Amino acid sequence: MNHISLRRFSAVLLLLAVAAISAVAQPERPWSVSLYGGTAFGQGTFRSITEQGPHWGYQGGLSASYRFSRFLSLEAGGQFASSNQYALDCCQYWLSADGQRYIAPVPGETGWDYHELRTDTKWGKAYLQANLDLLSFVTQPSCRWSLSVSPQVSVVTTQTRRVAPTLISPSGQATDYSYLNPRQWHLGLGGQASVGFQITQDIGAALYGGITCLTGERFDNIPEHVHKSNLLWDAGVKLSYRFGGSGKRARAAAELAAAEEAARLAAEREAAERARIAAEQAERERQAREAAEWAERAERERQALEAAERAAREAAEKEAAFQTPIPTVYFAKNSRRIADTYAAQLESVLPILEKYPDFQLEIHAYASPAGRKTLNTWLSRKRMEAVRQWFIAHGVAPERIEKAYYHGVDYHARTARVARRAEIKFAR
Repeated sequence: MNHISLRRFSAVLLLLAVAAISAVAQPERPWSVSLYGGTAFGQGTFRSITEQGPHWGYQGGLSASYRFSRFLSLEAGGQFASSNQYALDCCQYWLSADGQRYIAPVPGETGWDYHELRTDTKWGKAYLQANLDLLSFVTQPSCRWSLSVSPQVSVVTTQTRRVAPTLISPSGQATDYSYLNPRQWHLGLGGQASVGFQITQDIGAALYGGITCLTGERFDNIPEHVHKSNLLWDAGVKLSYRFGGSGKRARAAAELAAAEEAARLAAEREAAERARIAAEQAERERQAREAAEWAERAERERQALEAAERAAREAAEKEAAFQTPIPTVYFAKNSRRIADTYAAQLESVLPILEKYPDFQLEIHAYASPAGRKTLNTWLSRKRMEAVRQWFIAHGVAPERIEKAYYHGVDYHARTARVARRAEIKFAR
């Protein structure tokens, strides 16, 4: 990682810290110490996770942190870990003692099979990280849960032992091989994510996982080839204990509150004499105000009662109008014309439709059994259309007569005259 990226990372971390400190009040117990442990992995040229599965390591450490707010805390700590790395199945080489790779063993040179080689890495880390609790923006201060992301900068030292079951010497002898490489130092950049729960006011627990990207040479001391990552992973459980006073901000807030309370009491004493003199006048004004309020309330209640009675009366009138029977229109044989007698009766419906715009009309037209069925069906449709067009011609909007049906022959009618009809009723 170059210097420009490092400066950007540091600037973002600083901005987040300043924003959190200025936005949120300081907590009661700002200090905490933590003990943590779990598993560790490494990923360089060789890997802790291969086709054969994960090769578990271990790690643990101590840390101390200071909370500026619910959102932000700064944590410093030290960590010790051990991990094992193995070659991937795709790397079937022979590695000479001088670091050169070959497809097959080279006669006369010391080396070993790549796939039999492993590295055991011990690493220590001193780190500084900012813990950013994302839940603090969407939960109440009493919430015990936390969900944190933690950008981290660290100094990491690694020392790797290269181990193989056999070492082929120039003489052709196969012996066990173990070689401790020199210690290396790295700058580490990365972060953690954690989910925590505050068991009591002082004790908390969290599950965490993190990754550290190392600068410099590969920590496993295997020459770079296809795989060139340089990462350390860790995951585990952290137990924390909180302690400390309420902090400078809380003390300053308490002092300010005490000063405000003293000023309030002084103002009350100063105003006591004026209040005694003005009490009688205030009482008279209160009584007059209450009387006016009672009168206003009584007027509002009277108006509300009248409005309710009026609404009930109008609703009853509207319901009665809706239940008003509309005269049935009877047609002459083979006719679809509305006789003048029925037209005069239908005109009585028009004022109701004009008064209640939400009323609609529903029409059902029929024919008598005499004659052919197709003709009777046609007649019932034409009679329905005649009634519908009569209302439209008299100012009723077409969309208020959408429920218009023709049924053909009415076989249940008592007489043929009764069957030749159009029934009309109000609908909603």
